[in-house]
Amino acid sequence: MIKVLLMFMILGQIKSISPNKKLDIEIVTKKTETYTILTSKDPISITVEGPTYLRVYTRIPWPKENTGSEMYKIILQKNEMDEEIITFESDVSNVTKDKTGRQLSKWRSFYIEVPEGSNTYNILHWSSPNDTILLNFRYESPKEWQEIRATDYKSIIEAIEEEKIIKYYELGKEGGVKLEITGPTKLRVITRLDYDTKMLGEQNYTILVNDNGKEAKHSLRCYKSEIIEYKDRKDIIPSNARNFYINIGSGRHVLTFTLSGTIAQSAAVRFLVEE
Repeated sequence: MIKVLLMFMILGQIKSISPNKKLDIEIVTKKTETYTILTSKDPISITVEGPTYLRVYTRIPWPKENTGSEMYKIILQKNEMDEEIITFESDVSNVTKDKTGRQLSKWRSFYIEVPEGSNTYNILHWSSPNDTILLNFRYESPKEWQEIRATDYKSIIEAIEEEKIIKYYELGKEGGVKLEITGPTKLRVITRLDYDTKMLGEQNYTILVNDNGKEAKHSLRCYKSEIIEYKDRKDIIPSNARNFYINIGSGRHVLTFTLSGTIAQSAAVRFLVEE
């Protein structure tokens, strides 16, 4: 697999980006990086020679006096046929500014798997606080993750995602979901809050993780998904997926996950480890 990805990186080539408006940003402890400017009036067209993986890093200029989080959306059109809306949520970066001193958001990214041959992608601005989204294109392949099973849980709930059935563990405020894992490794936790019919708008929730007696809190913010649904649970609607990561130290660990800080009665979780 590694050899194939390396070959992809060698063969891939960005042939063109249009329009090619640029903005230089400065990152503390890092060199200046150049981003392409995307606005509602100026969509971007990029032609890439595959096969390769293209990773697209995104940021937004940060609105003044906003101390919370911001959401923004882009549309990715693939070869003028397939269209996908990609939604990001980010916070202000404390280390990244443009050359005028304006603060920017923390970066958020997505991958494009580019097939063999010449492929054209159109990237359109859907929404953002200041009508500007910054993009940076790099040849980077996604990490490989392997799903692992919980050792103790109440029930499994199935979500329909991109025409596939994805299994989650139902997470409540009592009892929790337990996972036995041996380190060192990195654990990726994918969560979705379960909206009932009375819940509206954005919601906050917290996942408590007890690791051999030590408790950590992971606070998350979400919104009701417009494209994902549960297979056999019409009484609840999943939120967008929110992830967090846990660095697992050496030895055996018993992790217990519980839900807190929300009016929702349950959430859904799944676990993956880095290969």
